[in-house]
Amino acid sequence: MENGTQTSLRTRCLELIDAHFSEHRADHAWLARRLHVSRRHLARAFEGDRSVAERLAHRRLAQFVVTAVLEPEAPLSTIAERCGYASYETMRTQSHRYLACSPRNARDLIATGESGELYRAA
Repeated sequence: MENGTQTSLRTRCLELIDAHFSEHRADHAWLARRLHVSRRHLARAFEGDRSVAERLAHRRLAQFVVTAVLEPEAPLSTIAERCGYASYETMRTQSHRYLACSPRNARDLIATGESGELYRAA
């Protein structure tokens, strides 16, 4: 596949992630179907870069942390569901994997202006 086609596929995929990250159904297979390509073909478009799953996880996590800061009284499980996570446990696992801290700790770091700690961990 030529580079321009890969770039176009990546761009369209990222646009879909931004538009649909909060939907539980949005995953690698769903994105591939929407883009009318195989899952493998979509994965190849992101070779040498963050995978589709990682990009989706980062998008959901970013929205989770921002929403958690803006709505400090809202239960984290409710915010996780609104950000596309099937369960709070999945979001907590991804928070530890990508941010190296708990969701509550991520929210507190941003709320207190210590978000640089998150970037060093990620």
